[in-house]
Amino acid sequence: MYSSSCHVMSEKPNGSKAVTLLLRLSTLVLSLISAVVMATATSDCTIYGHGGAAKVTIMFKNYRPFVFLVVLNIAAAVLEAAAIYLQVVKGDDGDEAPKLPRIILVVLDVVVLALVNAATGAVVAAVIAYGPEIDACTVAGGGRFREQVRRSELLSIAASISAVSAAVAKDVPLPFSVWPLSSESGDYY
Repeated sequence: MYSSSCHVMSEKPNGSKAVTLLLRLSTLVLSLISAVVMATATSDCTIYGHGGAAKVTIMFKNYRPFVFLVVLNIAAAVLEAAAIYLQVVKGDDGDEAPKLPRIILVVLDVVVLALVNAATGAVVAAVIAYGPEIDACTVAGGGRFREQVRRSELLSIAASISAVSAAVAKDVPLPFSVWPLSSESGDYY
């Protein structure tokens, strides 16, 4: 009356592919959001000096490391999108897969990792170097520049962690499968 079918997995588990894809997507999103948050960082403040008071608008463009972060994180996001495309469309199905997309994927992984880590290093160094100046203007003007810089810094750090994790996860076999497995009968119970 009841029939049961037992499907034995003849394919290797592909959990690392799913985890790598998830980490690549998070790297893409985090680096892009970090760049946007920094690019929109601006604040009006009054600076008091020996010559009197001057009202100025500070922006991310006033600090080269912040411009560096925006450019590098956008470049990393674009390259990560290319890596996601290669992983999803071209696949990585062992020895029978073409070698060129796999080589390009490794190169993209290294370049994205370098870009997000350089961007993170730049913003951390800038926050340390320009911290008193940024804090003085933020306190005097009541602006939100410091908060946006801090958010962008944290997002960039998270993108770096995600990129490192994706590079590690792709080489670690995980014992579960996520993609739909091919089946000849097509019936899963």
